[in-house]
Amino acid sequence: MISILVSSLLAVSVQDFVEGAEVGTAEAYVALESKGRYHAEKVDKAKGNTVLKGTWKMKDIGAGIKENGLDQKLGKVEVKIASCTGPACKDLKKDYTLDVELQAERAMTVRSTPPDSMFPSGSYYCRYQGCEKRSGVELLSKDAKPRTMNYLLDFMIDQNRKRDVTVVWWGKKLTGDAGKTRIEYCPREDRGKKTAELVAQDLATLAWLGKLDAPVETAEKDCLWDVRVYVADDTALPEKKR
Repeated sequence: MISILVSSLLAVSVQDFVEGAEVGTAEAYVALESKGRYHAEKVDKAKGNTVLKGTWKMKDIGAGIKENGLDQKLGKVEVKIASCTGPACKDLKKDYTLDVELQAERAMTVRSTPPDSMFPSGSYYCRYQGCEKRSGVELLSKDAKPRTMNYLLDFMIDQNRKRDVTVVWWGKKLTGDAGKTRIEYCPREDRGKKTAELVAQDLATLAWLGKLDAPVETAEKDCLWDVRVYVADDTALPEKKR
């Protein structure tokens, strides 16, 4: 799990968010330790583990630092590998960079260069000093009412509680008309289409949204989210019955 102390998004910068970060699965582990130390391991029960050590830092000195007046939600991390021991060093002993964007209090997206680094590109969910890579679901609209968007956000989060496979956030306001309510998925990973189908099933239970078309592949290139739900501007919650 990623060991990140997650406090209010407004109170942290990217520097705060990644300081001490630990990303781990059953097969791999990465730690952006304090004082710029880097440690990573690749687990292989048959061939033996591979261990990497090195350093990390904010590459562009201004990005993500509170005092510079720039967007604290954006930042670039540079990882330098100093040593590697183990059978996978040929593939894993390589420097990489991370473009990090904080999307919400518990959500961040990461663009890794190269994308298959030990800290892979995608969407991450963070809570209680722990984060994991999940399917990122972004809700977008231009002029749908905040009450409607907040309801959909809470609904999608609640639907995911028994699954723990997604991280959901309300994205930036669209500059153009959202069009009809629809679902798109990113083909970056297989999880995109599968998650879109889950989202479609969940939203189909909300009769007031109307009938939704089947999810379609996005035309956007190199996306970090996995699913996008475009909410029509005239979408509105039913009035409460008194």
